[in-house]
Amino acid sequence: MKSFRAFFFRLSGWFRKRNREQEMMDEFESHLQMHIADNIRSGMSAEEARRQALLKFGGMESAKESVRDRSRLRGLETAWQDFRYALRTLRRNPGFAVTAIASLALGIGASIAIFTVADNLLLRPLPYPNSSQLVMVWEANQRGTTNQNEVSPANYFDWKTQNTCFSDIAAFLDYHVIFSTGARAEEIDIQSASANLLPMLGVTPIRGRLFTKAEDEASSNGADVAVISYHLWQSWFGGDESAIGRRVQINSRPWTIIGVLPPGFYFHSRTVDAWLPIGLKPAEDFRKTQGRWIWTAARLKPDISLRQAQTQMDTIARRLEDSYPEFNKGWGVNVEPLRDALVGQVKTPLLVLLGAVTLLLGVACANVANLLLTRFNARRREMAVRGALGAARARLVRQLLTESIALGITGGIAGILLARWAVQALLALAPRELTHSVQVFFDLRIVIFALALSLLTGIIFGLAPALVSARSDLNTALHDETRSSTGMGRRLRGWLVAAEVACAVMLLSGAGLLFHTVMKLQVVDPGLNASNVLTFRVTLPNPRYPRVRNRAQFFVRAAQDLAHLPGVTSASAVSYLPLQGEGAATTVAIEGQPPARPGEELIATIRTVLPEYFRTMGIPLRRGRDFTIADDDPDQPYRFIVSESFVRKYLAGREPLGTRINAEMDDKNPFGEIIGVVGDVKEESLDKDPDPTVYYVHAHLAYGGMIFVLRTENDPLSLAVPARKVIQGIDSQQPVADVFTMQKVVRETFARQQFSATLLAGFSFASLLLAAVGIYGVLAYSVAQRTREIGVRVALGAEPSRILRLVVGNGMRLVLIGSLIGLAAAFALSGLLKSMLFGIGPRDPWTFTIAPLVLICVALIAAYVPARRASRLAPMEALRTE
Repeated sequence: MKSFRAFFFRLSGWFRKRNREQEMMDEFESHLQMHIADNIRSGMSAEEARRQALLKFGGMESAKESVRDRSRLRGLETAWQDFRYALRTLRRNPGFAVTAIASLALGIGASIAIFTVADNLLLRPLPYPNSSQLVMVWEANQRGTTNQNEVSPANYFDWKTQNTCFSDIAAFLDYHVIFSTGARAEEIDIQSASANLLPMLGVTPIRGRLFTKAEDEASSNGADVAVISYHLWQSWFGGDESAIGRRVQINSRPWTIIGVLPPGFYFHSRTVDAWLPIGLKPAEDFRKTQGRWIWTAARLKPDISLRQAQTQMDTIARRLEDSYPEFNKGWGVNVEPLRDALVGQVKTPLLVLLGAVTLLLGVACANVANLLLTRFNARRREMAVRGALGAARARLVRQLLTESIALGITGGIAGILLARWAVQALLALAPRELTHSVQVFFDLRIVIFALALSLLTGIIFGLAPALVSARSDLNTALHDETRSSTGMGRRLRGWLVAAEVACAVMLLSGAGLLFHTVMKLQVVDPGLNASNVLTFRVTLPNPRYPRVRNRAQFFVRAAQDLAHLPGVTSASAVSYLPLQGEGAATTVAIEGQPPARPGEELIATIRTVLPEYFRTMGIPLRRGRDFTIADDDPDQPYRFIVSESFVRKYLAGREPLGTRINAEMDDKNPFGEIIGVVGDVKEESLDKDPDPTVYYVHAHLAYGGMIFVLRTENDPLSLAVPARKVIQGIDSQQPVADVFTMQKVVRETFARQQFSATLLAGFSFASLLLAAVGIYGVLAYSVAQRTREIGVRVALGAEPSRILRLVVGNGMRLVLIGSLIGLAAAFALSGLLKSMLFGIGPRDPWTFTIAPLVLICVALIAAYVPARRASRLAPMEALRTE
């Protein structure tokens, strides 16, 4: 208690600083007068007596500083003084302050923006209790086609009963439905899930309850209950409590809302607005009736590691392969952390961008350190005077660090404001998968990180002038009027410029590789003509269209009416649009060939189309004919069209037309003849080889949801409204969703590379600008300090061109050193970009040649201005320079 009172007394005294200073001065003056009086009595003159008294004290200011330093709050007081003085000096030098703060705001703002995205996607715990225990469990095709395949319901049930590594394992599936409450109907995303999924995720409804296991297993027999999101509850029902128990229409079937989930809850996809029972019955033999179509998630037991779980699931997979060789031959299990499953595709680009923005921040810090060094050299006399008046060297160093920290914090605050805007811009530019499964937001955690980063950067770039100050001879500075820079200061500025150049070369190299990749992808032939094609999805609810013939008639009529719209040259529809990452695949049998052994089946991508699809999409017909309206009849024999890759891979040396094949896509899969061969189309992305593909006509594989494609004469989006009216003219309750142009779909396939390339290009441009400023500043200051030397050289007959070469040569030495360092680092780290590149190696010689050349050109421009000024110096004016 006594120590607290003493501290409080001292703290209160700090706020009485003026009175305390006056009391100290009065006390020192009384002691000084006593010494003066003693000296006068000893026979000294008044002037000599005062001088000797001051000498005995060692200087009044030094004595006062000694007393002040004994104060326990002295550190806080002097820090506040240093901070205020730093702000005053920055106000007196607005040009320097604005340049330094702008450089820092750019570096810190970009760093915070990228860190915000990376933190939400890679670092921040997922919004579920003990989220590190959550995993996705996939089937893995051991033939190397995929290790993230959908799961067979039969295997899922066997996993549930045979594993001991999971506390729970659940099944789910995302898809689209028509949600209606009467007059209003819209397509929404839903998640069909087993009853244990939501409890496994630790979610508790804020209204109502979750569905039970009994309701899940009985859902196909009438127990139709649904849980909705908070967003849907607010947007459709206005948060009305009576929504619980209300009957709604989902795909024209009545469902009862029994619960509302908390705000912001999502799993796997942030667009899901309702959860329905998946309705899997353990007694059904799914290996005979169905393929692989569900997703599974699980929670590890607390004492089980991911490796242990993978080992046990591998054992179970081998057991199931032995038990069911015809179904499971060549299939394993892949246990993957949930976070990796959600952000796996964007993890590498984000890590690359984190490294790039760190380089940009390094360039900004080096640039500000150079500015501070130059400013310190201009203030060396000021520092020497302060030292002569009694300021300790440590105090001077602390003052310089305080000024740099003030700059860092000011730049950090500006960076935070810039980052808030930059995060929104990043999300607007980002590929869809970046935020499809994880929410990105800016919160207090990011602000704290930003302030810590600002403080750290302030200390880092402030170390340069502080080190020079600590090693400088301030006494010499009082007499040196011609050269205010020390050897260490010159060398340090040179190395800082070299570091800026090295970072800029690394950024330019990475941006060059990615831009080269984007250019390569843009010229890849996707196998179709994406220009002037409008796409949109229509999902027919089964109860309103229960029969294949009903669905076929709707789609045929819609395609015909759409084709007659002014500005439409042709119209059709397809089950899964190429290059969207969605699709279906199954085993194919060829008549006349022996059955494939288990694990060696022929696999093909399956698409259902309407007549005119290939013409509408610009897919060339190589042989045979297209589907006709007569083919699109359930009573007609099965007929197929296949891709060129199907012929090359499975029918080599055989006439494809007339060959009979079948595909395991339905309960009955009769053989049908191949009537046409079309060109290959890129299925998943532009950087992957096309898959063998089999096309059904819609009546023989009737999907309830189809994507219409319209080829137009002009802007496709101008026909979005007329197309919607056509669909609703056929069925007024039928909504239209996901209206896009095909060109946008194609661009999305390389959106990750384009996103990374665009950001790296921006960082590269910023680093080039900062490096140019650094080179200009160093050379301009060097010319100013060597004015007399240059004047002597000119007076002795040196030509202006020689002076120009001298100054430019000094700058280019730094640039060449930095370029070599940057090239070596970029060459060593380029392998990190390998997974993002296409059609180009990670050590492409052209990129690693052009990147330093670009920077050297920029450096020459930056060096030319001070060099030209030096070459035009008048000798007499230069010699008179002090």
